[in-house]
Amino acid sequence: MKLIQVLKLFGLSGYEARALVALISRGALTAKEVAEISGIPRTSVYDVMKSLLSKGFVETYGKPLKFKALKAEEIISILKRRVNNNLDYLKQELPKLETKEVDEIIIYREDLVLEKLRQLVLESRKVIMGIASYIPTEVRKILENKSKGCKLILVSSNATEVEGAEAYEFKRKEEILSKFKDFCHGLFVFDEEKTLVIFLNKLKIGVLSENDGVIQFSKMLILSLIEFIKQ
Repeated sequence: MKLIQVLKLFGLSGYEARALVALISRGALTAKEVAEISGIPRTSVYDVMKSLLSKGFVETYGKPLKFKALKAEEIISILKRRVNNNLDYLKQELPKLETKEVDEIIIYREDLVLEKLRQLVLESRKVIMGIASYIPTEVRKILENKSKGCKLILVSSNATEVEGAEAYEFKRKEEILSKFKDFCHGLFVFDEEKTLVIFLNKLKIGVLSENDGVIQFSKMLILSLIEFIKQ
């Protein structure tokens, strides 16, 4: 019977579907009558009715105890609500299981490099991690303009100059400053979702990646360097 098969798709067992159909078609019945009409074994019928009660599809009354199904439209409403709840859950949880396959890299040049850095800083909400040989004024101002709740962790020869940053500076700071102050090579991770490598010298180049392997490697590199500096 197709009706039984469809009800099973909504989470009812075969016995539950048969009992519910019997109650809808015949009205109020005792457990014995449900068993006789639906063909459910008497040894199982009370457990079946108890389950339908717990699912909200039937009501009980009187002596001897009788079972009565809700109206068809009420049953459909319950099923529809449960389906919608399950769909909402799937919409929320299934995307979390998807493997993010983003191997594309995007290259920015000249003024677009700092524009992209500014955009990523403003979009970040959790944490920005970065390592740079030297942080020039233009980069410092961009980093300081991060959102209020976003944490900023920096490793550089002049990281302490960046306001609001958790700063770690290289041990050979003066030597590095003398060699690298005229340009900036840096690697930044934004909310563990994107990485941006920047080269600021006579030419300005930025390389953006959303590859999870690159992101995790970059994060590990920065954290390892921080641990080394702390020693």
